Amino acid sequence: MSPLSGQVRRDLQPEGELARRLEGYRPRSEQMALACEIAEALEQRQQLLAEAETGTGKTLAYLVPSLRTDARVLISTHTKALQDQLMHRDIPAVVGALGVRRRIALLKGRANYLCPLRLERHLSQGQLKLWEQKSLLAVRAWSERSRDGDLSGLAFDPFVAGIGAMITATAEQCLGSKCAHVEDCPLMRARKRAQAADIVVTNHSLLLADAALKSGEYGEVLPEFDAYILDEAHALPPLACQHFGVTLTQRRFIQWINDMLGVLDELGDEAALKLDLQQAFERLLHAWREADLEQVEGIWSDIVRLAESRAERGEELARLADRADRIAGELAAVRAPGEGYVGWQEGEGEARRHVVAPVETGPVLAQHLWRKPAAFVLLSATLRVSQRFDHARRRLGLEAPREAFHASPFDYERQALIYIPRHLSDTRSPTGIRRLTDEMEALIRVAHGRAFVLFTAWETLRRVAGELRDRLPWHVLIQGESGSRDAILETFREDTHSVLCGTRSFWEGVDVPGESLSLVIIDRVPFAPPNDPLLAARLRRCEEQGGRPFIDIQLPEAIATLRQGV
Repeated sequence: MSPLSGQVRRDLQPEGELARRLEGYRPRSEQMALACEIAEALEQRQQLLAEAETGTGKTLAYLVPSLRTDARVLISTHTKALQDQLMHRDIPAVVGALGVRRRIALLKGRANYLCPLRLERHLSQGQLKLWEQKSLLAVRAWSERSRDGDLSGLAFDPFVAGIGAMITATAEQCLGSKCAHVEDCPLMRARKRAQAADIVVTNHSLLLADAALKSGEYGEVLPEFDAYILDEAHALPPLACQHFGVTLTQRRFIQWINDMLGVLDELGDEAALKLDLQQAFERLLHAWREADLEQVEGIWSDIVRLAESRAERGEELARLADRADRIAGELAAVRAPGEGYVGWQEGEGEARRHVVAPVETGPVLAQHLWRKPAAFVLLSATLRVSQRFDHARRRLGLEAPREAFHASPFDYERQALIYIPRHLSDTRSPTGIRRLTDEMEALIRVAHGRAFVLFTAWETLRRVAGELRDRLPWHVLIQGESGSRDAILETFREDTHSVLCGTRSFWEGVDVPGESLSLVIIDRVPFAPPNDPLLAARLRRCEEQGGRPFIDIQLPEAIATLRQGV
């Protein structure tokens, strides 16, 4: 047993520091075993793939070795909500109980921080609508009081209010060390704290975005660490599809033209160029709405030439020319996806999106993450399928990690009941929907509300949830109609007989202790839609390689999603 493992074991014992000083702590054998495995992985720089079922206490199992080790540790979660919970609740409690001294920093993605330069630039514009000016002035007043510039501290969501893009900067828009506001920039201050910290808490999206940036030309966002602890690791593959692919929308072009025209306004003597750009841009938007990508590419080439003709006039114009050239590369990728990638289109008109994503995420994750000379601990309650890690290992791109399983301490045979109705017909027909609704109503009445109803499709949610609301005597909360996700959950927790109807975003990462949640209804086995372009490409590749698409891909992923819901 390593020294770190020995210390961790002593901390978690019935007579240890946590038992004496952490309120509500109860020793759990599986938790102690997992914590010791994590400690070994940190000391030996191993890759550990561990499934810890619900109730194991995996958060405490990785926090204790992270706080006891001398190594620099990055802790990454799936959501910003879990990130905030770690930073503001879990870590302070464990630090206080152990009495350790570690410098700890929270780092979110750049869209979470105010950009003072962009706020001031937009406030100085004369073309603002009254509601925009009012919201921007409210942000400026808040910024003078805010300690960290984290937009979660605002009394309203700036993106919902329509000004998010005005007060934040993308990686391409950020001037970095050349910005006049670099000293008081909230993002730069957060990064400095992260650079100096022993432990940094972040989320998977920022971790993967950072890995993608390091493979390009923007440089690092996150420093390097001795150990990476990735909680909710089952979420990494779908996120990798986003961060190592291309998503091109009309907004991408609009952001560029607005930034370009803003800089030209400041120069004050480029009226002819502005007119040429605006006319070309109108043609580009028309071609985009008509889905003529060849014409879009041709028009954008003209815009790139116009931008490059002024690149020598200053730093910002040079950066905008580079941005235009990168967008041209994204257009080329959308028109002709490279080997190992698949492309498709979503939406219509102004809402059209062109997407390119890697067919398999294992190779890109292996290339961008696992080659670092560091320990990697990947944790989740749902990694195995049929008691094996094979599927997760392939999707994550891990070759030979150490594997561990820790069962839940809950007594499911005595404390839970599973019911599978055999008499329901095809729920896609009107008769089937009516019978499904009747069955749900009967179950919810037996439970006196206190239920989650999880749907696999928005269409079924819309057809059933409203009917349940009309029939039941309790408050029925419906995703998309009853406020934000957090607001719905808070209402559900407080109203102990309410019913919550939701789709995929409520299938995981939800904690409702006590009596408020006593029944979970899942409408059907959650198979991904067969017309999904990325899934279709993965199925074709599997078949070409001699695999069995349904057994190797569709069934394991449906099982994993079903387990998350349960």
